[in-house]
Amino acid sequence: MKFQSCASSALSEFAARKELPMSHLRFGVQFLDEALRGIFPDDVVLLGAPSGAGKTQLCCNIALSNLIDGKKVHYIALEAGRFEIERRLKFPMVYERWLSDPNRPKLNGRLTYSSWIAGDHLAELEPYEQAAAEVFETAFRDLFLFYKHQHFGIRELVDAVLTCSKSTDLILIDHVHYFDFDDENENRAIKEIAKTVRLLALEEQKPIVLVAHLRKRDKANEDLVAGLEEFMGSSDLYKIATKVITMAPGRITDEEGWFETFFRIPKNRLDSSPTRFLAREFFNPKRGTYEVDKYQLGWAEQKRSAGFAEIDRSKYPEWARLRASLLSGSSKGAPVVSVERSRKSTLSRVLK
Repeated sequence: MKFQSCASSALSEFAARKELPMSHLRFGVQFLDEALRGIFPDDVVLLGAPSGAGKTQLCCNIALSNLIDGKKVHYIALEAGRFEIERRLKFPMVYERWLSDPNRPKLNGRLTYSSWIAGDHLAELEPYEQAAAEVFETAFRDLFLFYKHQHFGIRELVDAVLTCSKSTDLILIDHVHYFDFDDENENRAIKEIAKTVRLLALEEQKPIVLVAHLRKRDKANEDLVAGLEEFMGSSDLYKIATKVITMAPGRITDEEGWFETFFRIPKNRLDSSPTRFLAREFFNPKRGTYEVDKYQLGWAEQKRSAGFAEIDRSKYPEWARLRASLLSGSSKGAPVVSVERSRKSTLSRVLK
């Protein structure tokens, strides 16, 4: 064991910090990017939600946002079926091409992700499928997928991460409860997975997003969005994470047909202040993205029975205050275009 004087690290620490703005990655969800300042090189981000809340879709959004920035992403899909990730990414491209065509054919029924997956409108959409496929081959060449088709445990995890660590910028693992546990005790097995993930992130200096299930809620738990104690399995899951994000589904908006989604940050080692809030975001299922400049903030300790309540925008934290002032119409002078909005226009160019 070797100790080093703290004094000798001053300049090397500064040099390492200078590299951070170039190396940190994005979530592709405005609230998360503003509150957490993105994903850092040695982060272990734990993402938890109940079934059907959008965990896999969020992973797709994270991957897409970083592909746009020229990053390489490796996605270990332990739950998804064959082609599921490709389909989630491809559908918005097909939909946008069909929608933007003034001479688009009429469809017998609505065009939705589920109807598209089921094979409806195959003949009518074929030209848009071909156009999307051509762009897909270029836009997603730096996204690498691994689908589980046999035993996947600790040994396979280590092999997978070491195989891609030198050529990737981000690793997504979806998700921990679909590992094949090498221990009969599930909590002990999950503890070993958590320790291994943290060690790999530190040693390889590559961030890992680890997805996990939350426990089924009982009547005694009235939180609108779950906290740390609701993760299934060992508490080591959230203890090893540098950032923890939980999600909860809401309603479908009447006019736009967007899916209301709630986000909470129960843990952030960089800065604990975001843990005081939760956010109400809106997912557009046709475009496969969360709407820009739409999120609202509330206090973290809200109850399902009461429903979401936005806090006064004068109490928004500094990282959300400018956006709040713009939404309130109190900002003077020329309109400000957010970084997220400018990147969204970049996304449109990439996908078209």
